[in-house]
Amino acid sequence: MLHISVLFVSSMASPFYFLVSIITLNYFAISLFALKVHVGGDTGLTLAKECSNKCESSFCKVPPLLRYGKYCGILYSGCPGEKPCDELDACCMKHDACISANNNNYLSEVCNQGLLSCVERFKKSGSKTFKGNTCDANDVTNTISLVMDAAVLAGRYIHKPSN
Repeated sequence: MLHISVLFVSSMASPFYFLVSIITLNYFAISLFALKVHVGGDTGLTLAKECSNKCESSFCKVPPLLRYGKYCGILYSGCPGEKPCDELDACCMKHDACISANNNNYLSEVCNQGLLSCVERFKKSGSKTFKGNTCDANDVTNTISLVMDAAVLAGRYIHKPSN
């Protein structure tokens, strides 16, 4: 059983350490029990892809655990037919659709660069976040950008195996 502590990455931390964490999470089985113990008990988090039908905002600065809107977060997406909570969530919805259209290649440079561009447009637009959001928009956009920068870098060096 492999026990891996969740790496809490701040926006000032090196993307290299985050990249190593993502690669490790992607290629090794992780004990859900170990994850639960590390974050302090039953968090309701799973390592399976989930769908959401409500607007959420939690773990705003924690890349592996981020939940924003219905579509933003690793292994987290809106349920079929769900509308995004706001423009930032719409960026994540488009990214999810792009990843699906590319055989679930989470390292797709086209999809990940597209999300980075969309997030940048959201930041420049000054658009409001959804009602009830408890995350600072800058925290969420920085977290998404950190993950996507690492994914773009990883995609250049790691190629998805052919089936």
